[in-house]
Amino acid sequence: MDSNTNISDALLSLRTFVLQPFRALLSRLSFSNLRQGVEASNSSMDYNNYQSYKYDVFISFRGPDTRNTFVDHLYAHLTSKGIFTFKDDKRLEKGESLSPQLLQAIKNSRISIVVFSERYAESTWCLEEMATIAQCRKDLKQTVFPVFYDIDPSLVRKQTGVYENAFLSHMKKFKHDHNKVLRWSRAMVDLTEVVGWDVRNKPEFREIKNIVQEVIKLLGHKFSGFAEDLIGIQPQVEELESLLKLNSKDDEFRAIGIWGMAGIGKTTLASVLYDRVSYQFNASCFIENVSKIYKDGGATAVKKQILRQTIDEKNLETYSPSEISGIVHKRLRNRKFLVVLDNVDLLEQVEELTINPELLGKGSRMIITTRDMHILRVFGARLPISNDKCLSYDVYEVPLLNSNDARELFYRNAFKGEGPSSRCVKLTPEVLKYAQGLPLAVRVVGSFLCTRNADQWKDALSRLRKNPDNKVMEVLQVSFEGLHSEEKEIFLHIACFFKGEKEDYVKRILDACGLHPHIGIPSLIERSLITVINQEILMHEMLQDLGKKIVRQQFPFQPGSWSRLWLYDDFYSVMMTETGTNNVNAIILDQKVHISEHRRLRAEGLSIMRGLKILILYHTNFSGSLNFLSNSLQYLLWFSYPFASLPLNFEPYCLVELNMPCSSIQRLWDGHKDLPCLKRVDLSNSKLLVETPNFAGSRRLERLDFTGCVNLSYVHPSIGLLEKLAFLSLEGCSSLVRLVLDGDTVFNLYSLKVLHLSGCSKLETIPDFTGVSNLEYLDIDQCASLSTIDHSFGDLLQLKFLSLRHCTNLVSIPKILNSMPSLVTIDLCGCLKLENLPLFANTSFSEESIDIIFATAENIDLSISSLNLNFLIFLDLSFCNLSIVPDAIGYLWHLERLNLEGNNFVSLPSSIGRLSSLAYLNLAHCSRLQYLPELQDCATSTSGGRYFKMVSGSHDHRSGFYFFNCPLLEIAEGHKLALLWLRKLLKSPCHFRCGLDIVVPGNTIPQWFPHQFTANSRIRITDCVNEFDNWLGFSFCVTFVEFHSTTSGSHYPFSSQLPYPLYLSFESEQMEETFDIPIRLDRNDVDGSDAEYLWLIYISRSHCHFVTTGAQITFKAHPGLVITQWGLRMVMEHDIIDPFDLWINGVHKQEYLGLDHVHESSSSSRPEIQFPYNWYEAVEEIKPKVQLRYNWHVTEDEEIENREVNVKQSHLSDMGLTTADDYQDLPQKSLQ
Repeated sequence: MDSNTNISDALLSLRTFVLQPFRALLSRLSFSNLRQGVEASNSSMDYNNYQSYKYDVFISFRGPDTRNTFVDHLYAHLTSKGIFTFKDDKRLEKGESLSPQLLQAIKNSRISIVVFSERYAESTWCLEEMATIAQCRKDLKQTVFPVFYDIDPSLVRKQTGVYENAFLSHMKKFKHDHNKVLRWSRAMVDLTEVVGWDVRNKPEFREIKNIVQEVIKLLGHKFSGFAEDLIGIQPQVEELESLLKLNSKDDEFRAIGIWGMAGIGKTTLASVLYDRVSYQFNASCFIENVSKIYKDGGATAVKKQILRQTIDEKNLETYSPSEISGIVHKRLRNRKFLVVLDNVDLLEQVEELTINPELLGKGSRMIITTRDMHILRVFGARLPISNDKCLSYDVYEVPLLNSNDARELFYRNAFKGEGPSSRCVKLTPEVLKYAQGLPLAVRVVGSFLCTRNADQWKDALSRLRKNPDNKVMEVLQVSFEGLHSEEKEIFLHIACFFKGEKEDYVKRILDACGLHPHIGIPSLIERSLITVINQEILMHEMLQDLGKKIVRQQFPFQPGSWSRLWLYDDFYSVMMTETGTNNVNAIILDQKVHISEHRRLRAEGLSIMRGLKILILYHTNFSGSLNFLSNSLQYLLWFSYPFASLPLNFEPYCLVELNMPCSSIQRLWDGHKDLPCLKRVDLSNSKLLVETPNFAGSRRLERLDFTGCVNLSYVHPSIGLLEKLAFLSLEGCSSLVRLVLDGDTVFNLYSLKVLHLSGCSKLETIPDFTGVSNLEYLDIDQCASLSTIDHSFGDLLQLKFLSLRHCTNLVSIPKILNSMPSLVTIDLCGCLKLENLPLFANTSFSEESIDIIFATAENIDLSISSLNLNFLIFLDLSFCNLSIVPDAIGYLWHLERLNLEGNNFVSLPSSIGRLSSLAYLNLAHCSRLQYLPELQDCATSTSGGRYFKMVSGSHDHRSGFYFFNCPLLEIAEGHKLALLWLRKLLKSPCHFRCGLDIVVPGNTIPQWFPHQFTANSRIRITDCVNEFDNWLGFSFCVTFVEFHSTTSGSHYPFSSQLPYPLYLSFESEQMEETFDIPIRLDRNDVDGSDAEYLWLIYISRSHCHFVTTGAQITFKAHPGLVITQWGLRMVMEHDIIDPFDLWINGVHKQEYLGLDHVHESSSSSRPEIQFPYNWYEAVEEIKPKVQLRYNWHVTEDEEIENREVNVKQSHLSDMGLTTADDYQDLPQKSLQ
């Protein structure tokens, strides 16, 4: 008892000693005069005018007291006004020292707000914050606002009551460091001298509003006082600040453009940015709506606004325009100047201000907001060069609101702080889908729905889709009104018809209508009215609604008087009531609409719309007859046209495209018809068509497509007159016997580049190619009646692609083939009767001379006349019954892919080993092959991979070597050969994309594979140690046995639907990805013996997504094959650098790779088999998983390569040569 009393007395004495001097000081202070500190701190804004701050406000508070109440509301109100506020939401308050980041946040704030609450003084963290703030007030002239939340200001000032107890506790805790507590106490005294807010027992919302207004006033913000609901703006302003580079050392003039569609918040963003940074400049101005000021008073009016805001110039009306310009130059010269030019819509509005960046002071900045990107590009290009370098200029594209910010903004406007009803909340996603993240639309629609119930919301949404809100439309229509007349037409076409369509397709139609889309579409993009992503034209739904509203506005309930019809219901009404007018110039109905559900239409309804320029229909259900079609038509696409011919009086002089695929047309027209503008005709799959029309009146034709016209037997000879014809397809015209060209007119086909004759099974001869010297693509597949090729074939010196696949009666090819230097691809697969292969039949090089060339020259001269197939990359000679492969094949220096599958030769020439670019060699099913030469130089070139620059989707074209079903070929150690080829390809990765595979005879998994498993094992990769970052990919290896039987009935049937009977499986819960073996067993010669093979796979690192997805990995086989074992290895860089002694003992497990054995059958000798197809009746029904080809990730380099290929394909499409689908099959169709 005595001891406790002594301790209490000691503490009391200590408390009196410490607090007495501060109480004496505080007793002399009157809290009524507490606001006297404001005047002292007001000067802080001027004192540090040019210091750059990261935050406007820092809030210090005690979390448990106010985080979710007062401080949360204060923070929300500040940020909604665009005031950058730091609030440490996630602090743990452990320890006494503040983190460096928190200290920096306090120092980098212009104002600090300290929220004193009942338990504030208990936190040493809060007291340390407060002391740091007090120090910044003293040293940096930082402004401080104390707020007293639930505590009497006098208790804080005098440090009595709960604050006295808190300080006593700290004195006891820091008995060896009393100075720390004294520092906190002095800081509290200092801060309570400053103007503050006692918010006890007062309406919280009103007090917070007063605090925020005082902050805005002190910061000098022009716009924050009027701003509301600035959701998601802070990250955007921070990005803009970074573009301004206000702390840059070179301090040159910089400009940024803020670009985006109307209503997206460009002005709001610029105003918040201006408020944030303007204090750092000697002079600044924000010129709102430059477009209107310029329209009313020209550039002089804008200059006057600049002078009024920057130097408060009076009596400007007495000066002439030239004098105004002189004053601007004089007053702004050498001043650090910030100017914001808002809503610029003409380049002259900027240029005529004649603000020369070189005359301004260092660090000057200009900000321009506009809807027109072209203005910003030209302005940036015309910036003068200073100090031998271009002045800095960036453009910021304002994004739409993300889903979270859009929802928050909508809630603020729709519910205004009231609790939302659950029914209304359920409708919110539908509202946000309509607004599509456009801030203006979100705010306007939200305000309109405020206080309304769910039923009213539903009606309002339905009405908005048909009649968009006028407030939004008026803002957006300003952009439309500023367009050129042709651009307005393009905009309306896209809004009504082409949103989501491919850019090339849209351009083609618009070009046919004379609307100059190659300049018009980029202009719409620059004005932020459309975007193009992945070659698709996209438009914001609000802008689309604007376009449709403009079309309907003059005759809202009379679709027959609109300029465009896009909805079936409107089209049906017009057709059935025959109320169409000459106003209708375009009808395009969505092909995705279920046409079969629609009622029959009266064809006569089309006859009265004589102003029609574009007609695109996918409808066949018509009654009556089509007696008239508008002669104003410029583009016609009618899928499955239901009539036997076009109207007799159809004379569309301006028609550019006539497309009627799958039509019922028998004859297009009789006799001569003048169509001088016609460029394209597509009658593909018109199975009733018997003859082509006379083309003499259509000399500008560039493309003719008669693909699949199975009854077409006569091609009018006038086709030879078409000097501009670049594409001709007669593919699948199985009734065509001869293709006769009109005498000497064949010489007029010098523009022809693509000729499809595949599937013309009755075609006995091909035409004379004399004069068709620019042909690049010739496809004569499956012409079973063709036995010879005309010698004029040798005139095709520009030919790059030649395919004669499955011309089963073709006996010979002209030797002139050797003189065709442009050939890149030759495909002769399945030419069973081919007697010779005239490759380099005229070569004068001996084997010895070739050896000398290779030994003495690194770069072989490809201009040697004998080596005419210099650029041949792909050669397919599979299933040609070849008994000899010519030695000259070794002269094809650039050959990368060679398919010799299914032939009868016994050996290969040794010259094949010199093909340094060869990375694909298929010798499967070469049942007589006995000898394989050394292939030491194959795949060693550093310039390989040209093939992948020819084809899109390169991941579908594997590199590899395939020695399968070659029973007479003895390879003693197939696994060694496979590993050597793997190393060879890995050392030269230009020869493959994504992955590769190799098939050789063998029954042993190389010991190089440290992880080996029995046939039925399933494994999952669970861990891949990060420090081993030098891995290249994963390699898999499997051995399997192909079972044969002498009893024909017991041999397993292989489905034609699934030619590949073995695959590497990556299986997840709902899906299975497969990496298939590229070998077909239905080609095998069954001799009764079983064969053992090894299949080695490599997948490069960027495509190994199974490492992180946890997919189950195994090999699976279908009947006829049995897996014996398999293995895997994580391939490291040293695996291809070190010698490849990988088949000997001593290879260690890869300890850094964690594997989990998911499943393994214990006794079954048969592998686990999955039956994705119903080959046998299952004992119990097992629902198969979705089975997909291996999902190759497209890397950035591969994306660039594919993009370049697609550009070439698009170029061909633009020229009228081929569609994308046609061209994708060019070289690919002959690979496997």
